[in-house]
Amino acid sequence: MKHSASSLLRSAFVAVVATAATAQAQLRFTEVMSSSGTNGTGDWVELTNFGSGAVNITGYKLDDGSFNLGAAVYLQGVTSIAAGQSVVFLESAAGAGIPAFRTFWGDIDSLLVIGYYSGSGVGLSSGGDGVSLFDAGGSKVTQETFDAAATGSSFGFDPTTSTFGAVSANGSFGAFTSAGSPTNVGSPGTIPEPSTYAALVGALALAGVALRRRRA
Repeated sequence: MKHSASSLLRSAFVAVVATAATAQAQLRFTEVMSSSGTNGTGDWVELTNFGSGAVNITGYKLDDGSFNLGAAVYLQGVTSIAAGQSVVFLESAAGAGIPAFRTFWGDIDSLLVIGYYSGSGVGLSSGGDGVSLFDAGGSKVTQETFDAAATGSSFGFDPTTSTFGAVSANGSFGAFTSAGSPTNVGSPGTIPEPSTYAALVGALALAGVALRRRRA
């Protein structure tokens, strides 16, 4: 996604995806990089709130493909995810790697919220793995699995099918090439969007007409 896109367009898109993703969790993993520390940055995950209200994630934990609460580690540095917001969590002790992450990606939104996690219980394998999220009470909120990684490319969310696991490609669903080297491809912190805005813009136009008629 180009970061100059309006907040109105972004909010409307989230509403469209949320409607399409019936019975899906309010929080979903929408991007994962399983770099194993060899491809520019450490592992990172992106969580998006497809719900209509903010979610307090204090005490939430992350685990890898073992989906095991006992091995999960706390998400830190972020206490709430707003409706329609995407937040990145980087594997980094005390969040020390966050400034370098921003520099490495270069094109990410300056307002992007980045949290962190660390601990021996979580490590995302580039040979195929998974991620799981647990709330403060220990209940599983959401989980995803992914195949062997393509070097330097994240796994993302495909809004046309409402599924996770597509390998990020430059120019597709908002993915771009990092500023740093070795170059990575992904869209950290952005809500994945269709390749065309035509249908969405049309829907917004109709909504505007309806609103003006009600005010008349």
